[in-house]
Amino acid sequence: MKETELLQKAREFLRENREAIVADIGALVDIPSVQGSPAPGAPFGEGPRRALDRALEIAVRMGFEPHSHEDCMGWFDLPGEREAHIATIAHLDVVPAGEGWTFEPFRMERRGDWLIGRGTDDDKGPLVYCMYLAKFFRESGIKLRYTLRTLMGCNEETGMGDVGPYLAAQPQPLFCLSSDALFPVCNGEKGLFQGEFVSPKLEGNVVDIQAGEASNMIPERAVCLVKFRGRLPLGREGIEAATEDGLLRITAHGVGAHSAMPERGKNAIGLLVDFLLTEGLTDEDERPFFELLHRLHLSPYGQGLGVDCKDDALGALTCVGGVIRMRDGVIRQNINIRYPAAVTGPGLAERLEAAAGAAGSAFSLIDYSEPFFIPEEDPVIRLLLDAHREVTGSAAPAYAWGGGTYARCFRRAVSFGPGLAGEEIKPDFVGDCHGPDEGTSLSALDESFLVYALAVLRMQGLEPEELGG
Repeated sequence: MKETELLQKAREFLRENREAIVADIGALVDIPSVQGSPAPGAPFGEGPRRALDRALEIAVRMGFEPHSHEDCMGWFDLPGEREAHIATIAHLDVVPAGEGWTFEPFRMERRGDWLIGRGTDDDKGPLVYCMYLAKFFRESGIKLRYTLRTLMGCNEETGMGDVGPYLAAQPQPLFCLSSDALFPVCNGEKGLFQGEFVSPKLEGNVVDIQAGEASNMIPERAVCLVKFRGRLPLGREGIEAATEDGLLRITAHGVGAHSAMPERGKNAIGLLVDFLLTEGLTDEDERPFFELLHRLHLSPYGQGLGVDCKDDALGALTCVGGVIRMRDGVIRQNINIRYPAAVTGPGLAERLEAAAGAAGSAFSLIDYSEPFFIPEEDPVIRLLLDAHREVTGSAAPAYAWGGGTYARCFRRAVSFGPGLAGEEIKPDFVGDCHGPDEGTSLSALDESFLVYALAVLRMQGLEPEELGG
């Protein structure tokens, strides 16, 4: 089939399946698939399990034979002439709703070209389009050289613990396309690093401090209870203070964003910490730890802790604190770092241990994964760039970023759309992924479908050694 004919058929397919696509996205968005407590048959909690069941039902309705590996990764195949496969992967789990929504986060709403709800953009909308991509190729009658496997993950947002068990039982794809980023091609990802600062037991003026729901979300609200000293502190933009049961409740209001793009947000924890310090609301024993927190939140690029660095391929390190909790007098501040190849995970841990020790506190490493990068000259990267340019007319180059996607879990993989290259113009009622009023554009997803269809067709012409490196 000629490429022009393929694209025309793809457009017709989208028109014919429009309402079914929207309904299937809505059926998944309506499930609050935030990670929960593991249970039999639900290693990542009830929500992701329910979403996986719904996705498997959709695949059956499409006429495929889906599988579930250890209840954590779903997939189905469109057989090709060879068993060796090319894969797409997207995820069914989502981050918590958070605050600040004007829509119901887990009840999808359609407004013209836009779908609003948690997961519409990240990543249930793209996942449904990947499922329909396999349906399109089957109905088009095109003979694929390689099997096309559609992977549906359940733990991308909180550790990607679904991929290891899956790959222990299933072969690596020749190449995997993660539908969880921006076009044209994300050919590199910064390393991911998580740890936490842990205070000594504090028995001073701060009674409680709480903020954040996930490490990869910049919190837009932080709350602290301190002992009331008979005066209300001076007001400040973004800060509210009121007495409550003999205590002073202080609430900081920031702007939520994805931890990989901290420049889009304003961390409420940092606002709260600075207010406590400048107003003298911490005791002498508490102050060293809160000054450590101040250094963490001073800059989203790590300057305050001396971990700032960058390289030409992956850019600058980012460093944010997404979650803070106090329990039994001990404060734990989560740290989420996205780092280039200019530093290593163990190197970061060493510097953070030193910073914590100087403040009389401790640092605890949770996990890290090193960065990866595939040169733009790679034959698959060139093919993907060409397919994107053919459909959109954009000659934008490949890019690297601080987001962490499933691409880092496979031997040969990149993130490939579906977000638009450059700054997308959104209506005022549409928010970003990981923020309130998350939304996605159907026309943008339609365009990504055309790019995917052309790319998958062209990948059939590459030899296994070109696909597999």
